[in-house]
Amino acid sequence: MARKVIGYIELVWTCDSCGTRNPGAIRSCTACGAPQPVDVKFERVDPSTFNFIKDEALIRMAKSGPDKHCPYCGTRNLAEAQTCVECGGDLTVGATSRPAGVVLEEQADQQPLEAGISREPKPVKPLPKWVLILAVLFLLALCYFGGMYISQMNKTDRVNATVSQAYWQRQVVLEAYQLVQSQAWLDDIPPNAQAYNCKLTYRYNSETQLPNSEEVCGEPYTIDTGTGIGEVVQDCYFKVYEDYCSYDTMQWVAIDTLSLDGYGTEAQWPTANLNNAQRLGSSTESYVITFSGDGTEYRYNTSDYELFQTAYPGSNWVIEVNGFGNITGLTSD
Repeated sequence: MARKVIGYIELVWTCDSCGTRNPGAIRSCTACGAPQPVDVKFERVDPSTFNFIKDEALIRMAKSGPDKHCPYCGTRNLAEAQTCVECGGDLTVGATSRPAGVVLEEQADQQPLEAGISREPKPVKPLPKWVLILAVLFLLALCYFGGMYISQMNKTDRVNATVSQAYWQRQVVLEAYQLVQSQAWLDDIPPNAQAYNCKLTYRYNSETQLPNSEEVCGEPYTIDTGTGIGEVVQDCYFKVYEDYCSYDTMQWVAIDTLSLDGYGTEAQWPTANLNNAQRLGSSTESYVITFSGDGTEYRYNTSDYELFQTAYPGSNWVIEVNGFGNITGLTSD
């Protein structure tokens, strides 16, 4: 997001010696004369409103950079000062610049504690015993049934079986080349298609202003510039709108699904009388082999046609069956 400056406001600081609140641009206490401490914290005059200043000198001071404190007497000086206004000391070496960039609203949310009171975390109320008992029972049941399920999945029996039935089904998608109405962004429409019914629609966000964009800004907040003046800013971005249009184009479209099925191991593909604007598209095949063994029927689904061709009715197989009656493996006898 881009940061947008909407104005400047004067801040205040509190004297450590007498507790007097002083304007941010004042470098010594107006009540007792004590110099502004190096670690002073600026605050907003009124946390609920922004009273923007119009004094160009104060605005220039805020833009010049954070003030710095004299390494000899601690006096606060402007950022561009070369010598201290109080003691005349050299500020080009050893001067301490004030921190800048702190968001003052975050400081305001931290309420100070009364003297002698420490901040203790609130004790967490323990859960009732019956809730813990139910949770333990649920976990035990989950482990038990989970173990049973895995055990049944991994348990296999070898069964001598005979193929009693072989069923197959094959499908082919029938496609036609025809006029289709589609929608897309204007710059994504094929060059040979004619766009119509275009409508400006939100597409993406940008940090810079672009044609057909709308600025969206968050709540304003104050940044400490380190000068006693606060910079009021907003985090903004631009919602960009572009043409989303309808267009007509010729495409291959699925119009039907041809299906053919039967019994036996010789499967066939469905056929169709195609005209010049039609073609066969994607295809699928599925095969079901039914085995009989130990007085039980087992069904095995596969898409492997070579395997299916070997499973002709009456052929003998050894199948592996898990605890749920599903075939997990098979070999011809």
